[in-house]
Amino acid sequence: MMKNLKRLSAPWLNKKITLLLAVFIALFFAFPKQNLFAQALNIGTAPASEKLTLQPGEKYEGEIVVWNLSEKTTSYNIFVRGFRQIENQPGTAIMYTEEEEERALYSAAPWVTVSKQKVDLIPNRNEKIFYEINVPEDATKGEYTVIIAFISEDVQQQLGSTAAFTSLSSGTPILVKVGQDFAENAELLQFDTDRDWYEEPNVKFFTRINNLGDTHITPIGEIVLTNIFDQEVGKIVFNESAQSILRDNSASYETLWDYGSFLSKDNKIILGPIKADLILMYRNFQPGFAPLTATTSFWIIPWKYILLLLLIIITTVVVLRMRKKKKEDQPRQLPK
Repeated sequence: MMKNLKRLSAPWLNKKITLLLAVFIALFFAFPKQNLFAQALNIGTAPASEKLTLQPGEKYEGEIVVWNLSEKTTSYNIFVRGFRQIENQPGTAIMYTEEEEERALYSAAPWVTVSKQKVDLIPNRNEKIFYEINVPEDATKGEYTVIIAFISEDVQQQLGSTAAFTSLSSGTPILVKVGQDFAENAELLQFDTDRDWYEEPNVKFFTRINNLGDTHITPIGEIVLTNIFDQEVGKIVFNESAQSILRDNSASYETLWDYGSFLSKDNKIILGPIKADLILMYRNFQPGFAPLTATTSFWIIPWKYILLLLLIIITTVVVLRMRKKKKEDQPRQLPK
């Protein structure tokens, strides 16, 4: 009976497995997103970004140099849109969709004209794209965003919708401040380490900042490290790449301290409890005012070395005692 059931169920099971494999393969090839992403971002641009301060009625002329990083000639369409920051990621820009562009209050895209709508990028050859920004006479005070983005025709044909390829674009984001006397204000939401203790000075710091002002900010500063004796054992530059936070956004920064020694350059010990003091400046106007500060602490405990040292000490003590006992147990020879 059981043998008959196995014979009947085996073909059905094989068919089911075959069907599942077919579905998996179809889904795998139906969504080649990684290939599209690599293809879409296979170009280089300079400058990487621009920050401008303009007044109503002012005109600005600039240029973007773009080059092909792949080994084949590729055609790119040029888009001019506003952009937004990727959530919690400073220094990032993602192009608006058409719907987002229509609703955006601070997009500078309508002010921008470019010299080309399409460019054919040949490997090992640069192309220049000229652009012009004309700020309207009645432009209200504020910080406006625009990105001159490049999207390959192949990606556009495969996806067929601007909503789908906004993250598959590469280009030059531009911040345009119109007016003067912007409010720069921020709050520190988090300053902590990823763990409470470490075996060696290899520490990752997490810092989260919220921009409360009406313009972008670029927090810079340092993290000062002191040991149990209140001696400075290290100093780390914060936000060395100068990544900015757009207004009405928060951003998380990661700072790594990988020192690789238990002694500082001036022979201060890096063990036990370590205190970390964060000091940040974020204002362009009066930068020393209203700094962001915070303190956290962690432990550096090289337990493997400590355990090895204890084993060596214990072994040494045991050997010495055994030798002493052996010496005491030896019969004493009477003098002749």
